[in-house]
Amino acid sequence: MRISLPILTAAFALAALPAVAGPTETAFLSKLPGTWTGSGAITGGESGKVDCTLTLTGSDKINFRGTCDAGQFGPQTYSGVLTYDNAAHQYQARSNGQTVVGVKSGGSVVFTSKMKTAAGTGNSVMRLAANSIVIDVDLVRTDTGDKLKTHIVFKK
Repeated sequence: MRISLPILTAAFALAALPAVAGPTETAFLSKLPGTWTGSGAITGGESGKVDCTLTLTGSDKINFRGTCDAGQFGPQTYSGVLTYDNAAHQYQARSNGQTVVGVKSGGSVVFTSKMKTAAGTGNSVMRLAANSIVIDVDLVRTDTGDKLKTHIVFKK
């Protein structure tokens, strides 16, 4: 059974529509490109260690591509785009046809989304900052009702 695909894909199923960012937003986005490594765990009804690599490229439009190895659940890949939409005055993340709006919170931008996958339903929160990316996912399995949590912290 592969539970990490919906958890990790939902967490990264964030990206944005192309738009030109203002100076403040461009400054924030320009700090994100690079190679990030992350580690964390899946806990709850099923558990395991998660190790990830995430590459962000670009300036106003940040492309991301990553892979997470969730041990017994196997490797998972994800990709998308992060941008700031001046017309809408919002950060956006887009992947797999889904767009999620990010909210500025201190030095971070927080993307929160509800998800419904074949594995279950839950919430995903991704916090982007210049020095860290944190992803938290809560999922309730459809087949068993088990509650699972994933917490992954990325550093450059």
